[in-house]
Amino acid sequence: MKNFLFISIEESFFIIFIAILVFGPKKIPEIARGLGEGIRYLKNAKTKIKNEIIQHNIDQSIKKKEIFDHEKKKGKKNITPYSIKRNN
Repeated sequence: MKNFLFISIEESFFIIFIAILVFGPKKIPEIARGLGEGIRYLKNAKTKIKNEIIQHNIDQSIKKKEIFDHEKKKGKKNITPYSIKRNN
């Protein structure tokens, strides 16, 4: 059996007992609810940031493809940006 965070069952009960002594049995559900809301908020924020990054990458790839297609129609050479032209 795996121990959660390397804590045995006896140690877990001891931590819960100390929490009940410190906060009282009526306050613990409120604390747990607040922690749950905080974790949910962080997960939602992480998902939003991840979606924004993915959308930005998709937008950039579409933009690059449009520029490439536009230059191809004009007949220009496909020169990479930041290239150095050397005269021989």
